[in-house]
Formats: sequence, C-alpha cells, structure tokens
Amino acid sequence: MAAFNNEQEIYDLIGDFFEEIKDSEPVKEMMETLEPDDGYDAYCQFIYSNPDGKITFQQGENTPVEVICGETDARAALKFTQSADIGHQFWLGQLNLQETLARQQIVAEGPLAKVLKAMPQIEQIHPMYRDYLKNTGKEELLSV
Repeated sequence: MAAFNNEQEIYDLIGDFFEEIKDSEPVKEMMETLEPDDGYDAYCQFIYSNPDGKITFQQGENTPVEVICGETDARAALKFTQSADIGHQFWLGQLNLQETLARQQIVAEGPLAKVLKAMPQIEQIHPMYRDYLKNTGKEELLSV
C-alpha cells in the first residue's frame, strides 16, 4: 500500500509535520548546519515522485525557517529526490540515509558533507514523525 495517493496528501502529512516542527531544536540545529551558501536562499528541498510533490525549507522573513509546499522560485543548496514512499519511510526512521544514497533510492544534489554533519539532528526527527502520525490519528501509516 502506498502512503500517498496524490500531491496534496504529501503536503497534508509531511508538509504539515515539517510546519509543526520547524521551530524545534533539532530543526533549528539542522538548519544551522545546512546554512545555504551564497547564491542560495533555501536550506534544502525534497522532491518527491509517485505522486509528485516538492517541499522546501527556506529562510523565513519573520521566522528562522519557512516550509513551502509546492513549486517555488527558492534556490536550495541541497536537493533530495526520492519517491514519496521512500521519503515517508526515511522520516519514520526505517531507512539509513547513507544506504539510501548508495542505492540511489534518494538522489542528493549539493554539499553532502553538510548533510552528514546534520545526521544527529535528522535522527532526532524520526521519533517526532512517528509521534506526529500517532497524534494525528494516522497510525496506519506507521507500517507502510
């Protein structure tokens, strides 16, 4: 069973989750590590397929981090392309980033050294995602 049937479901689940945690310490610390270089105005972008969707973490006007669901003109220093199901499994903590990169289940574009440096914060987000699914009544997605 696929976790997502359409683009809006990606935004309603992963996008809303990111929106909820964007001011958390793990995300703040992760964004400090992923600080975009000159010429970029977004920290990172997740590009999903099956269904297609795009979620971008950008420097906010009034907040340190802004989550943008859908198309944007923001230029992200780091881009991660993957199927929506792989993205869901990754945030659940079911997949190891280094293994998914090696298997090209996630294709990364940009300075990977920054990503590897941010791994401790990324790993703190996995239980937050599982808790989010439980707290929003989407427990069935814990085993997808």
